[in-house]
Amino acid sequence: MIRISKKVEYALMALKFISQSDNKLVTAREISDTKKIPYDLLSKILQKLKNENILLSNQGTNGGYSLNKRTDEIYLFNLMNMLDGDIALADCMHETKEKECSLEDSCSIKSEVAKLQKEVEDVFKNKTISDFV
Repeated sequence: MIRISKKVEYALMALKFISQSDNKLVTAREISDTKKIPYDLLSKILQKLKNENILLSNQGTNGGYSLNKRTDEIYLFNLMNMLDGDIALADCMHETKEKECSLEDSCSIKSEVAKLQKEVEDVFKNKTISDFV
C-alpha cells in the first residue's frame, strides 16, 4: 500500500493550520502544541517549505510563518518530492539510475509497473493542498 510519510502528513497539517489562521503569522511552536507534532521535526519541515517559497517567514518576537502561495497552487506531488525525494513504487521506477535492478533483463512486469507508477503520480499531481483544507 502506498503511504504518505509522517513528514508529508505533518506538512499538510501545518499548511492547513496556517491557511486557516486568517492571515496571522503562526509559529512552529503554536502548530506543534496544537497539532501534537514533534517540534524539532516540524521546524525542519517548515524551514524546507520556506526554502521552497511555499511559506514566508518573519523573524523576531512577533514572527512566524504565513503562506507565500495559494493552497490551490501547492501540489501534493511536489510536496512529497520535496520532503521525501523521488516517489517510486519499485526501485526500478526511481528517476535516478543508481538503483539498477538485477532482474532488469528478465523482468516481465516493468512496463505494467511503469504504467501504474504514472497513474499514481497523476493522482498526486492533480491534488493540491486546497483539497485538504
